[in-house]
Amino acid sequence: MFSVNVSGKDVPRGFGRGKDNRQAAKSQNPERGSEIPSSSQAALALVQRYRQAGDLKTALHLCRQLTRTQPRLFAAQALLGSLYLQMGDPRQALTPLQLALHLRGDWVPAWQDLGDAWMQLGNPEEAARAYEQGLAFAPGDGQLLFRLGSCWLTLGKLAQAIEVLQQAAAAQPPQVYALAALGNALMLDGQAGEAESWFRQALALAPQEGRILVNLGHCLHLQDRLEEAADCLQRAISLLPRDAQPHNNLGTILQEQNRLEAAIEAYRRSLQLAPHWPEIHYNLGTALLTLGRYEEGWREYEWRLQRQEAAYPRFLSPLWTGSPLSHQTLLIYAEQGLGDTIQFVRYLPLLAEAHPQAQICLRCQGSLVELFRGCFPLPQVQVISETDPLPSFDCHLPLLSLPQRLGTTLETIPARIPYLVYPVHAGGPQIPLSLSWREDWPELSQERMKVGLVWASGRRAHPELNRVQRLKSCPLDLLLQHLHGPSIQWVSLQVGEDLSAPLGQSPHPVGALLEQYQVVELGSRFRSFVDTAAAVAQLDLVISVDTAVAHLAGAMGKPVWVLLPFAADWRWLLHREDSPWYPGVMRLFRQNTPGDWVGVLRRVQAALEERLRGIPSQDRACSSP
Repeated sequence: MFSVNVSGKDVPRGFGRGKDNRQAAKSQNPERGSEIPSSSQAALALVQRYRQAGDLKTALHLCRQLTRTQPRLFAAQALLGSLYLQMGDPRQALTPLQLALHLRGDWVPAWQDLGDAWMQLGNPEEAARAYEQGLAFAPGDGQLLFRLGSCWLTLGKLAQAIEVLQQAAAAQPPQVYALAALGNALMLDGQAGEAESWFRQALALAPQEGRILVNLGHCLHLQDRLEEAADCLQRAISLLPRDAQPHNNLGTILQEQNRLEAAIEAYRRSLQLAPHWPEIHYNLGTALLTLGRYEEGWREYEWRLQRQEAAYPRFLSPLWTGSPLSHQTLLIYAEQGLGDTIQFVRYLPLLAEAHPQAQICLRCQGSLVELFRGCFPLPQVQVISETDPLPSFDCHLPLLSLPQRLGTTLETIPARIPYLVYPVHAGGPQIPLSLSWREDWPELSQERMKVGLVWASGRRAHPELNRVQRLKSCPLDLLLQHLHGPSIQWVSLQVGEDLSAPLGQSPHPVGALLEQYQVVELGSRFRSFVDTAAAVAQLDLVISVDTAVAHLAGAMGKPVWVLLPFAADWRWLLHREDSPWYPGVMRLFRQNTPGDWVGVLRRVQAALEERLRGIPSQDRACSSP
């Protein structure tokens, strides 16, 4: 994924202090010289001369002497704090800055330095308080407004950040980094087009500022303008030759263009500059996995556990290394989406077989618990939800680390299909399939081929993740216009859609479109994946975008056709029309060009017509469970 500077704590690296902010701040206190004795002014001037000459050590030594002889000289205390800050010691800067402000509370430069110190110490709340105090004496100070807006951005208070940064952007003279920070805030708020204009205004003032080019590249990427984004990043690389970020971001663009080898080269160049940056290793891992280079790919993919935004649990017990478990208890926990959990839960029986004396506890999403308990009635396997109390355990592992621990290659993927079955029995007698249909569900035709449909991937709040979900989703109206057949009973398995809400640009609600095309709507009735499995079991075929339902159908051995975007997720590999994870039951239909769902749907319609005519296809050999 892309990495981008958006928070105030990145200010020293990306959006550094403006060169003129000291003079601007001083102008808010024009009377300061009259309050400082002339001998003290001479001492302060000497400190400043050494500072301006770059001899910070001597400047610090002289300033400390001055504060010892005149501890109540506010200007000396403020200068001492500023020197500590400049020398990279924000904690030492706190005391003299606070003392200076105790002696003179309207000293704006000290409030700014105090806020900067708190930001560098990772305390944006205290930083915001300091900047607000400074703004009480200098309401229009562009640097303080910029810094306060960056604090709100770090704290995730987007509305407040945008409001303050808009004031900072309007300050005179124009503050380059305020313009860029406003672009960041708008980009995080999903307003990529508006953000782009602010980035371009910032670049007009500072065309050689590589960090702004990096963020403009990200903004263009969110708008699917990959070539323009790549151009920005190439320019940024030339301006920031020792910065790993533009190389990493360029790799992301190349990967989305399916230029995997070039993307891998970009990631490796990035790692030469930042060998311990988890995001780059993770990106490299996904590129390698897409190419089927599993040994190195799984190893690099493990770096996901250290990514900045990762929210993995922290336990006192160690990660499982793959060693023999003997009589120990291993906790395996779901870590990503529902589809990931369904795809990789196949490893549970393998673990139980390889470690017969061990106890294995799987913690997963609540909607999957009942299904998994019924499908894995093994005495040594326990399935709990993410809200259940944790049992005691000796070691733990996130679910998607199992392939690396077990040395999975393309040739050794555990592909015993089906590994999820319906009806589930949870240790008791199985429910006859004919009795498993819910009483409040509409009956399906017994004469026509029954085809389940899923057209949308789940929505996310983060702009980058939301973009991924958007690219994976196929517009429902387009799907229904291109797939047809009088001998087909269409069944909606889609969940999470408001059936009464308008669909995209269409004035028609989702429910009305389904009714217009005579689609039986079931998804809104599902309470858990047991219900989803009950519906899938009654169907002849499932047609789905990259969602959990596609994985469920494949895991149940149900013929499933998956509609994929141009740059599909790593698990679908590259250019293949089948999946080694679901052999014999899954067929992949990929976009030939980005966004071309029409081409995909035409090929799906042709395959449907072949299937109806009885022409053998890839999945025809597989019977329903």
